[in-house]
Order: sequence, then C-alpha cells, then structure tokens
Amino acid sequence: MLQAACRVLAVAAVVAAVVRADADPVAASIHQYRYLMGTSVLVEVHGGDGPSRTAAVEEAFASIAEVDRLMSNYRADSELTHLNREGAARDVVLSEPLFRVLAAAQQVSRDSEGAFDVTVGRLVRLWGFFDKKPHVPSASELATVKPLVNYRNLVLNDQQRSAHFTREGVEVDLGGIAKGFAVEIAGQVLSRRGVSGLIDAGGNQFVVGMPPGKIGWTFGIENPDDPSTLLGVVEIQSGSVATSADYGNFLVANGRKYGHLLDPRLLQPADASLSVTIVSNDGTLADAATKAAFVLGPKAGLAFIDANPMLAGLIAYRGADGAVKVVTSQRLGARFKPAHA
Repeated sequence: MLQAACRVLAVAAVVAAVVRADADPVAASIHQYRYLMGTSVLVEVHGGDGPSRTAAVEEAFASIAEVDRLMSNYRADSELTHLNREGAARDVVLSEPLFRVLAAAQQVSRDSEGAFDVTVGRLVRLWGFFDKKPHVPSASELATVKPLVNYRNLVLNDQQRSAHFTREGVEVDLGGIAKGFAVEIAGQVLSRRGVSGLIDAGGNQFVVGMPPGKIGWTFGIENPDDPSTLLGVVEIQSGSVATSADYGNFLVANGRKYGHLLDPRLLQPADASLSVTIVSNDGTLADAATKAAFVLGPKAGLAFIDANPMLAGLIAYRGADGAVKVVTSQRLGARFKPAHA
C-alpha cells in the first residue's frame, strides 16, 4: 500500500502507544499506532481528561476498522467484495458509507475526465500490484481488460442507494480513496468528542483543532529524489492533507521500476508527476484528487485542482533539466513554505 509521503514535523515518531501527562491537563495527549487498511495508522489525541482521550482513540480506530470491513477488496466478507461479485448481475443495495465513497469517486472521475477511476481492479491485478507479484502485461492482456476499466461501467442509483456494473468482469478497487474517507470519519470522532488531534493513515492525514501550544499543523513534503530531505512544508489549521507518490510503492520487473499509480486511460503506470499533495476540508476528495492530479501531470493536474474550490495543492514533477520542480495551486498560496525559498 501507499507509504506516507508527508509527516507531521511536530510529532516525534513512536513505535507503540505513548501517553504523556503534563502539568496542564489540557496539554495531555495520547499517540497510538495500529495496523489497519494495509498500513500503520496513527491516532493522536490532545485535550480532555484521560478517559475521554482513551475513548476517542478507541472510537477513532473502530471507525477506521469499520471502513476496512466495508471497503477492502482483500476481504472475502466485505461489502465491496459482494458488489464486485454481484454487480454485473443485479442492482446491489449498499450501505450509506460505501455509496457515499463511490459517489465521490464518480464525481472525481467526471471532473478529471477519467484520470481517476475506481474500476481499475482488474488492471491493478494484471500489473501485479494486488498480490505484489510483478508482471508487465502484454498488449493482448491489456486489450482484454481495457473495456472493463471505465468509470461509466459503474452505475449508481441515488434513490435506491444501489450500484450495478454495465458488463461482466468489472472490479472496483477503492485503494485510491478509502483511506481518505477513513481518516475523515475518524477525525469527526475527535471533533464530536471535543478533543483535538491527528489521524494519519498511509499518506492521508486529517487534523482537528490545534496541537498543544501551537496555532496550526505543519506537514513536511518529501523530496521524491531524496525522501530524507524536504521540498518544503504545508501549514494548515484544519482538514485533510493527502499525498500520493510512487517512489515508495513500486514493483520491479525485468530490471525496471513500475510505480503503483496507474493511468486508467492508458492502462500503464503514470509518470507525468513525482508526487502530489492536496489540502482540503474533505478527506475523501483530497485522497482521490491526489491520484487524478498525479495522472494528469503538472499542467492539466494544476488546472484540475484550481477548478475545484474545495482543493488546494502542489505537484512535484521532473523538469527538462532532470531536477525536481514544484508547481502550486492558486489557493495553496502562503500555506506552502519552500525549503529553499
């Protein structure tokens, strides 16, 4: 799964639950990691008393586990697996969370003209990203899956809250959007319980309130050529920061690296970008938008971001001189601080 490409600079890394009791009870916090949705998930909670913080952490993790139960295509008992199995034969009535994520995905697909597409399930399997067994598809193999990879093959019925596929063999994969939804839902748990904190799940972060003693959250944007260094930092006070990059998740076949971010239109790994970071109050949208912008590249991707008032972001790409270049959207503005300004 996608490794996180941005980190919270103000938080020291921990490998287990850490509870810090300060003199000021409001400043007390909990940091806890658990493995969910194929990645290490951090829930960080500040404020309130000890029992309320613990309850918030447990409920936040439970909400993420429920998203995984509904939307994982690695689970035989998930609702998504049921849709993939039955969707070509009939309308499948869906839970509200899954329907909401599918509706959000379809909107991003329309807005990006297919650069983001959750019907890539068969393509992901063909390239070997599903089972981590590298395979470079032949032209005939790609021709076989091409009719199956098209967001128009997924039809949603708002009134019945159902979905069906227009053809046999279509498979939905929510790896490009479900984590964004999960961190947002978990963030809503913290907000409802009156505490502040951070949810971090594999490149998707969602923040609520302020960290102790600070007026905002700072996220480092890693240099794709050297992840130990930063291109700069993004500062926000609420909402989501999502990053997609392929330098941390790729397969090697015949001595060549293939990034996991696939262009659903060309059926090939996308290479127009090196990384994309999106800022939005909508975590679900932010997650999907990073993939769309990555596939579109710096020019079309930036236009896609600027066209949506709910998005701000930046795209790192390879310049003609071989160096890493960065373009930022109009709305990101001063929230991005370049490392070498």
